[in-house]
Amino acid sequence: LIAQNETGLYLIDQHAAHERINYEYFYERFGNPAEASQELLVPITLEFTPSEATVIADKLALFEQAGVYMEAFGGNTFLVRAHPHWFPAGEEKAIVEEMCELIISDRKSLDIAKLREKAAIMCSCKASIKANQSLSILEMETLIDRLAGCRNPYTCPHGRPIVVSFT
Repeated sequence: LIAQNETGLYLIDQHAAHERINYEYFYERFGNPAEASQELLVPITLEFTPSEATVIADKLALFEQAGVYMEAFGGNTFLVRAHPHWFPAGEEKAIVEEMCELIISDRKSLDIAKLREKAAIMCSCKASIKANQSLSILEMETLIDRLAGCRNPYTCPHGRPIVVSFT
């Protein structure tokens, strides 16, 4: 996006801006995930290797603290019975799979705070405006207004700058 005011010109990365807005939203939601979990009519089925299944089985309580309720379903299979209703639509399975990958790869030092932060980053990225997506003037103005309300409107959750200004 290109914007201006009395002090200069601003180039705004719309994906990074939307990612920051979504990150702050999802980070807050992961603070109270159990209240927002919804039981699924059709559970999500996940398959793992035997060693991965052992790690996942040992960390089921960690998933529950993030609002994801899983149970062993025999062998190396797990069923996701519930997850927070605010997961980006259509991305629920991918988010739970990425949470599993985080837990498997960082099994010793991963705690609930790190899991919530990383999960919020994943959700924010999946729910954000994509590259080359056109926005209307109203959508652009809304994005800028919402970005102005963020605690950290300068970088996306990955650390990329959102705004470049020219005086």
